[in-house]
Amino acid sequence: MAVQNPNRTQRSMAVQNPNRTKRSLRSKFNGTTGKYFGVRLGCALLSIIPIIGVPNAMCILERYKCKNTEIVGMSFEFNGKSGELLKKMIGWFFLSLITIGIYGFVVAPMRYEEWRVAHTTFGPVIM
Repeated sequence: MAVQNPNRTQRSMAVQNPNRTKRSLRSKFNGTTGKYFGVRLGCALLSIIPIIGVPNAMCILERYKCKNTEIVGMSFEFNGKSGELLKKMIGWFFLSLITIGIYGFVVAPMRYEEWRVAHTTFGPVIM
C-alpha cells in the first residue's frame, strides 16, 4: 500500500491566482460549426475578388478564430489590417519572382505567420 505525501500537490484542472479565485486550465473554441462553415464559405467567395479579396478573407477568418478561442481562460484579439497584409503580400510576391519562387515556398509562409502572431493579442481575462 503506497503512502501519499501530504505536501505533494494533486493534479487538477484549476490553478489558483493571487486573488484566490480558480481559473480553468482548459482550452476551448466557442464557435459553432454552422457559423465557422459560414465564415469559411464567405471567405472563399471573397477570395474570388482579385488582389484585395484574399487579404480581407484571411483577416476575417483569423479575427473569427481569435474571437472564439480561449486558452487557460484568456481570449484573443486579432488587430491585423487587410491593407497592411496586402502590402506585405505584394512585397513577398516580388521577392518570389526575383528568387524564382523559392521565397514563396520557403520564407513567405514564415513571414505570414510572424505577421499574424504579431497582430494577435490577449483579450480581456474571463474568470
